[in-house]
Amino acid sequence: MEYILAFGSAHRALKAEGALNGSGVANRVLPAPKALAEYCDLVISVAEGDLTGALRALKGARVKVKAVWRREGDGYVKV
Repeated sequence: MEYILAFGSAHRALKAEGALNGSGVANRVLPAPKALAEYCDLVISVAEGDLTGALRALKGARVKVKAVWRREGDGYVKV
């Protein structure tokens, strides 16, 4: 299962990417899906097994996650 993390700005998304890469959490930076574009231009995708580690690494780096969604079929559910 895939989770999408939004940060409110491209700058924070790129800062989050650096924090995740530094902590060894697998992630992908992607353009925000059309349904989520109001939250950010860029989002980060992580696998379900990496979500807890990602949130922990971001908290440690003081990068605030604006919202988290779980991908379900063609849509997204906010978690």
